This record gives sequence, C-alpha cells and structure tokens, in this order.
Amino acid sequence: MLSETVITREIGESLDFCFLGNDRLLIVSKTLKLYSIEDLSQAPQLLACFLMPVSVTGMQCLLPMDDIAHSSQSQMQAQRTMCTSDPKNRILSLVTQIQSAPPNSFTFVISTRIFFDLQVGVSDGMATVPSRPWECWGPLNARIFPHHWRCRIGVSGNRVLQAFPAMGATADDEDSTHYMLHMMDFSPLAVERRQGLGIVVTEPSTIEITESGEKLTTSLPYVEDRIYLPKLTTEDPDSDGIDQLEVIEI
Repeated sequence: MLSETVITREIGESLDFCFLGNDRLLIVSKTLKLYSIEDLSQAPQLLACFLMPVSVTGMQCLLPMDDIAHSSQSQMQAQRTMCTSDPKNRILSLVTQIQSAPPNSFTFVISTRIFFDLQVGVSDGMATVPSRPWECWGPLNARIFPHHWRCRIGVSGNRVLQAFPAMGATADDEDSTHYMLHMMDFSPLAVERRQGLGIVVTEPSTIEITESGEKLTTSLPYVEDRIYLPKLTTEDPDSDGIDQLEVIEI
C-alpha cells in the first residue's frame, strides 16, 4: 500500500512529486522516477527512470494548477484537485538549481506525453525498467530557459507564464512593480494552427548550462505570445500603481 512505501533521499537532495492523472506518480529529485499507482492495494510499481542532463542540487515541480493534482514541499497540506483534462497532453515545469560555480538556475518545460509513451528512449535489449538517458527523451520533448531568482512561474494547461523583473531592476527593488509577463503556449494545436497572437518557435535553442561551457539543445515547439509590461500610474496613492498592461511586440 502507498502508506507503507518508503522513498529515501540523499542528504541535501531535494525531493518533490506530482500526480499524472489518477494512476501515475512522478518522483522528482536528481532523476525523474515514474511509478504506477493504479492498484492502491500494492506498492507503487516503478515504470521508468528519466535521467537529467546535468547534476541538480534543487528542483521544484510545477504542473497545471487547474488540471492535474500537484503537491510539493511548499504545499504539504492535502488538497483535492479534480482532473478535468487529459494528463497525457500537458506541460510539466521543473525549476532546477544546477551544480556549478556559481550555482545557476534553469526552468525545464517538459511535455507530459513522454510519461505515457514509455517506448520513448527505449532500445532493444534494454532492461524491463530502463533508465532513459536525456539524449533519448529530452531534446525533442523539452525546452530549457534561464531562471532568475526573482522570477515567478505559473502553468495552466499547455501554457507557461513567466513573471520576471523588467530590465534595470536591482536586488534592492524588493517591492518594485517593474516586471514583465512572458506567455508561452506549448499546445500542439496552437503550434499547428497558430492560435492567438505571437510567433511559432520550432527551431532548436541552445543554452549554456554550466561554467565549463556545456551546452544543451532542446526543440519542443511552442507559440511565444506577446510580452506584457504593467503600466504604472500614481494617481491613486492607495493603489499598487497598476491598472492595465502594455503590450510589447516581439
């Protein structure tokens, strides 16, 4: 039973988890371990282990808040979330801290379809529960973006929203309202039909992930919506100074 299952972690290793629908559990640490929990009378069955491309010292898992049940270290209180959409076609966002000097943070945006198509990254002769190397599953099913320490990320359906300080903001601007909102839509239908505003991004992107110059290339297609910058007003001293959003063309 789930109540009797013990998951261990190394000292200093972060641990997070999320539910993919009603029958799959993803344990997020230095690897991504996928378990079947279809039969709650039995211990979870390990289905696959997805390897990350670099060593990580911290990881936070973000799933669509309105679609797929999610729980993390910062949200340990029990919550009930009704699954209202197909968990096989959603976006998982991982905010990671990379083991480097100085430490760097990145956001991995991953399509959840890889956790249901378990033939991805599997070759003949591999073990029953193989480890999937990043090279076999990651580049075509993910995008990697730099993560600013003050950046906030929200996920809804196939969309990812980043809120980050506007250019020129400093670490002393704790209460600054100078920030930008960046929306990305990873829906295959949006990419195919270019629904909404923005441009379709299909070309691979390469990011330098460590001080040593190691580079990772990813190519999950998405529609990059416009960037929104809050217009600031000071007419009402009791307001936060924001009453509308200004569109920045991309």
